[in-house]
Amino acid sequence: MSTTQQLINNANQYWQTYIHHPFVQQLANGTLPKICFQHYLKQDYLFLFQYNRALSLGIYKAENFVQMKNAHDAIGALLHEIQLHIQFCESWGIDEKTLLSTKESAACVAYTRYVLDIGMTNGLAELYTAIAPCAIGYAVIAKHIVESDISPKNNPYQAWIDAYSGEEFQTAAQNTTNLLDTLCANLTDTQIKKLQHIFNTATRMESAFWQMGLDLS
Repeated sequence: MSTTQQLINNANQYWQTYIHHPFVQQLANGTLPKICFQHYLKQDYLFLFQYNRALSLGIYKAENFVQMKNAHDAIGALLHEIQLHIQFCESWGIDEKTLLSTKESAACVAYTRYVLDIGMTNGLAELYTAIAPCAIGYAVIAKHIVESDISPKNNPYQAWIDAYSGEEFQTAAQNTTNLLDTLCANLTDTQIKKLQHIFNTATRMESAFWQMGLDLS
């Protein structure tokens, strides 16, 4: 079993709450209130900005050019995703001016600053472990929705499902898994235990981010 899969399995309750959160279920069956999705989209834009800063630490923390290229490629992919996100927001009636004037929610601040703190005060394994629930979880969620065939026809959120179940994002998630597995290959049990705590915490914060969308908080 890969280290990444071990982290997911051991996160159990937190992981299941995250990938089967009511926000996700309502998005999958098309019943999520529009205002909740719009609130989520605006906060996700702010999240992606801080997330990119965290990925940038991957270049600074890199110990060789291969690791540096991995971080560079991830940043490039995310910058592309942000442009798509802006276009997607526009299709939901949210222009870029609104995105820029939106204040960060408490859930967004807590999650992103936690990831940045982990990245700044630790090594690459810890950084990518904190990133993993987002980078891998969205792919898992979207793939599950598609394979379960639970999204109805004319689901207003089908474009979101298609984006994260698509080949490009699925490949990016697998690349994150492979990278994290490589970084963890020679770690001790004590080090893995530390990573498990980081993974659990980041996963809990993913659930809190979904809940923020439902609560409009």
